[in-house]
Amino acid sequence: MGNRRLTLLRHGHAQAQDATTEDFERTLTRRGNAEAEEMGKRLVARGLVPDLIVVSPAERAWATAQVVAEICELDPKFIQCARELYLASPETLWRIAQRTPLSCDHVLLCGHNPSLSQVASRLGPRPQKRELPTAGIATALWTSTRWESLQPESAGACELDDPESLADLWV
Repeated sequence: MGNRRLTLLRHGHAQAQDATTEDFERTLTRRGNAEAEEMGKRLVARGLVPDLIVVSPAERAWATAQVVAEICELDPKFIQCARELYLASPETLWRIAQRTPLSCDHVLLCGHNPSLSQVASRLGPRPQKRELPTAGIATALWTSTRWESLQPESAGACELDDPESLADLWV
């Protein structure tokens, strides 16, 4: 059995919530689209194209996942919506990761804070506080194990990446 990689992706920058827009319906801004494109390019450049993307059904998360999948040239049938990812607890997010099919070596979960940052903070042999900004990524690797037996602290390491350098373009 090979390595298992889990990548956590926070959705891109979204429009502010107001009286006319429900949280679930908030869309990506131009900045959010640019962030998603950049992170998709970085995944490709690092050879970290996922086998499967599991995404929250919220508009901003779904749009982020679609942009990343397109850049990664991932077949749309490998993008799955998981309703329970919307505002999930860290425990729910982890259970979703553990349900990944054995045929997948790399799953990307696209969703929301605070749960993504909370799970990212637990990854690796030395857990530490990690705050994922919009379109931020945390990725961790486990060797020779089954998805259902993964534990956050048994990951070899946790690497972070984010599009912060793009933020200056949008102020």
